[in-house]
Amino acid sequence: MNILRNGELEITYHCGVRMTERHIDMLDVEHALYSGVILRNPIWDAEHENWKYRVESSDIEGVTLTVIVVVDEAEQLLRLVTVF
Repeated sequence: MNILRNGELEITYHCGVRMTERHIDMLDVEHALYSGVILRNPIWDAEHENWKYRVESSDIEGVTLTVIVVVDEAEQLLRLVTVF
């Protein structure tokens, strides 16, 4: 994904809270994004008028990690919505 390599990552407030609660840091998230797969169809979020993608992978220690992201191609931005 070109945006992941050359664009920016934006962490939503909700995602930041979940990362803290679950002891997940950016290294874990980046590992999951680079090594993960999208196994489900994207979900349309009518409230925010965007598609949410579920990236399934693991953190750097091999623990299962799922990252929900929104891709903003125009801004070259990958918005991190939540992690679990």
